[in-house]
Amino acid sequence: MPERLRLTVRPIGRRDPIALFRRLQRGRWPFFLDSSLPDPELARYSFLGSDPIGWFRSRGPNAAYATPWGESSTNRNPLEAFGEFVDALPWATAGTPAYPFLGGPVGYFAYDLGRQMERLPDEKLSDLRLPDMHFAIYPRVYVLDRVWGETFVIAPRARIPYEPPPIPHQLCVPPEPHPIEPLDPDAYVHTIEEAKRAIYDGEIYQVNLSHRVALPLRGTPTAAYERLRARTPSTFGGFLEAGDHRLLSASPERFLCVRGRDIETRPIKGTRPRGRTPAEDERLARELLASEKDAAENVMIVDLERNDLGKVCEFRSVHVPLLKGLRTLPNVHHLESVVRGRLRNDVTIPDLLRATFPGGSITGAPKPRAMEIIERLEPHRRGVYTGAIGYVSWDRSIDWNIAIRTATVIGETAYFAVGGGIVADSDPEAEYRETLDKLRGHEEALTQDRVEVTSDGLRVA
Repeated sequence: MPERLRLTVRPIGRRDPIALFRRLQRGRWPFFLDSSLPDPELARYSFLGSDPIGWFRSRGPNAAYATPWGESSTNRNPLEAFGEFVDALPWATAGTPAYPFLGGPVGYFAYDLGRQMERLPDEKLSDLRLPDMHFAIYPRVYVLDRVWGETFVIAPRARIPYEPPPIPHQLCVPPEPHPIEPLDPDAYVHTIEEAKRAIYDGEIYQVNLSHRVALPLRGTPTAAYERLRARTPSTFGGFLEAGDHRLLSASPERFLCVRGRDIETRPIKGTRPRGRTPAEDERLARELLASEKDAAENVMIVDLERNDLGKVCEFRSVHVPLLKGLRTLPNVHHLESVVRGRLRNDVTIPDLLRATFPGGSITGAPKPRAMEIIERLEPHRRGVYTGAIGYVSWDRSIDWNIAIRTATVIGETAYFAVGGGIVADSDPEAEYRETLDKLRGHEEALTQDRVEVTSDGLRVA
């Protein structure tokens, strides 16, 4: 059994999240798991911290970690190494109310970690050389409670004396990557046509295809994130400093949440832009709710998620309390479903990842073949995009997003990918236009340019 860690919870009154975020930039590797969009169910808490006391990182078969409770490196099984990393952490609770995150590892799983779960062809260059997993251990966290209007500091009662060594060079991100050129509009439309051909041939029912752009970051990543959250507030957004790269996320989608043995996923499928007038906005929302194409896509992904959760949940515990609910965000309307279950007692975090990762909403169905087609049609590896960002709390609660609407910043460049689900009756031109609707607000926030959607793509106005 892991050792017990005794925590203190101290209220410090109301704190402005941005002022606290800026203050923590003075520390090392600050993070901000940010629920900036008002939502009493999904956005009650935000979490901030800095100065971690340990880390875990992997790329391909190689993994290493350094913590006060042990150090290790391996070139065999990174998922098992991550399980050992988590198992060695101390256990802690913090009484009532039970805050969902008490401190512990914060980080991400890149989409390319899926190569450890599925047998995929290895045909694409990892042009950004990002890790497959990166987590850092934060002993002291700030909890912003939107309902109570209070900020709390949660920290160990005694200081943990440990100075982690640097991350090994072979697991670091190069400061000057050599990115592959982005797909032009015609090339992206061609990938959609190829995906539809695979659907017609009976290989898959649905697949998510994406394209990536490289955007010049104006100002600091911190300032860019502040613009991003102001322009596109989200329930599962965040800023993560990883030393040699940064993540700026405005994700609206939950991948997995675990509290005790209860597990939930919230796949999103179906998108329409917001209207320019209230009447147009309502028309677009009704159009999304009435769309047979989007409904079919949503149901297919819900079936996939039910199957994934069924691998690790108690028999007959998996259920769907919400199917195709309208979710309205500042820039788009979405259809969201909710799938829940109860985990078996013997399920570990590596077991959970093997059963569910990557999320079905950003791969397709059937998942293994959809991932093979993604590998064939997209020109480079996805990196963090469509992976998952979040935490593992001291009490082993987890909450991970789907890393969409997420920029990876290396140096002064933000790499930002957008995509959409392709089914048999998808209109390739309309699908491309939908990705631009998703991209426009984020590009404006990151570059500070005014951007318009045109028939040829996005144009700086």
